[in-house]
This record gives sequence, structure tokens and C-alpha cells, in this order.
Amino acid sequence: MSRFQCTFQSIALNVPTTITVTLPFPLFDARTLGLELDDFYPPRQKFKCLYLLHGAFSDSSSWSLRSRIEEYADRHRLAVIMPNVGNSFYADLLHGPAYWTFVSEELPRFVRSVFPLSERREDNFVAGLSMGGYGAFKLALNKPQNFAAGISLSGVLDIVDVMHAPIHPLFDVNEYYGGFEQLEGSANDLFAQLGRLKQQGAPIPRLYMACGLEDSLYAMNAKFRDWAQTNSVPVTYEEGPGDHDWDFWDPYIRRALDWIDAG
Repeated sequence: MSRFQCTFQSIALNVPTTITVTLPFPLFDARTLGLELDDFYPPRQKFKCLYLLHGAFSDSSSWSLRSRIEEYADRHRLAVIMPNVGNSFYADLLHGPAYWTFVSEELPRFVRSVFPLSERREDNFVAGLSMGGYGAFKLALNKPQNFAAGISLSGVLDIVDVMHAPIHPLFDVNEYYGGFEQLEGSANDLFAQLGRLKQQGAPIPRLYMACGLEDSLYAMNAKFRDWAQTNSVPVTYEEGPGDHDWDFWDPYIRRALDWIDAG
């Protein structure tokens, strides 16, 4: 595995931003003795790619620092892209940076111009936890032509409900979405967006979600699971003992990557 901390001037954000990128490479052990450099660095090799999104009050370093994602991704031969989006809920802020435009449009173009990443839909996946779980499903459902699968761990999946009772004064529905009238039923509303794809007969990425039984967001995740099942949308759902913390997220991101390969 190779890790890169990359800072670049973002057009969408109008400021420099830093992302963390990991690429899988062969381990140097007894099996690699006698191999040539071309065996380690084959020309034109392009990796499958996981866009991995952080939660609120966090940044792109959280996954690397708090989980074993680099080990798991290396095992699955996945490149991992971890961006910084602040507490934006992956929205284009009314009085701030355009984080949705950044993560959905600019980021894929930038990383593919710099790193050897596959552009094929079947090779691209998105995952996240909490606020990032919402962002992962938002990306998967708004860009279904770009992602084969979306993964949400303890996701903030009912954004309308959350904005009615935000856990922090920073989470302002007007700043994020222009108000409830613009939010409900929009592409930011996961229930509405998934319903539109279903009604249109559009391809829906494979969806995986998991939540701890003691998590404060458990009821919200169960609601999304039940809604999807009622509307005949296949969703792989797992739950188990656990709270809104890394003790739950670390083993379940490993299970989610296994699920990607099993599909």
C-alpha cells in the first residue's frame, strides 16, 4: 500500500484542499523475490476505486487513523480516495464552498488525472459513516451511472428528519439546502431520490447499510431499510451490537468490502 497526502487548488471550493489517497501495491515478501520492477509496476494498470467519506466534526484522516481501512483495501486491491468536506453534509452551501460539486464532479476528475484509477462504473464504489453515510448514498443515487455500489454505516439517511431537529446549530437547513421546501422531495432527500430511480426504471447501484443496535441513528436506518424493502429496492442490511463509534464501523467496513467482492 502507498499513501499520498495531496493538496491542490479546488475550483469548486475556491481554496486549496487536502485529500488522502491510498493505492494497493504488492507486499515485499518471500513471494516477490526475484521479480522485476515491471512486475511491481505494470504499465497502464488502473485500480478499482473506493471514495470513502468522513462524518461530521471529522476530516479525511479519520478513516486512516481510527480504522484498518488501508489493510482491508489493500487486501481487496482497492484504491481509496478520502476527501475533506467539513460539516457540509455534502451540499453546495448557500454562503460557503460548493462541497457537493467538489465531491461529485471535480474530485473524480482530479484524482483520475493524477492517479491510475479506472473510470468504469463497475470499478467505482462509494462508502461513508454517519454524515458520510448520507453522502455515500447521495452520490450513489444521484450519480448511478458512475458507481456500482454505495455503502452507508450508521448513515444520516433521513436528512429531512435530521434538519428538523439538528444536533448542532451549524446544521442549518437554509444554509445547506435553501429551506425545507427545497429539501423535501429533492435530490438531497434520499427517500425521494431512490423513489425516482425506481419509478424511472433507472439502474440503481447495489446498496449496503449497517447500523449498531445501540446507535442513536438506529431507528432512522431501520426506517430506510423498511422503506426500500416496501418499494422492492434491494438493499443489503446488517446490524449488530454497537454504538455510533469506531468499534462498530471498523469491522463493518471490512464486511462491506467483502460484500463488494461477493457481488
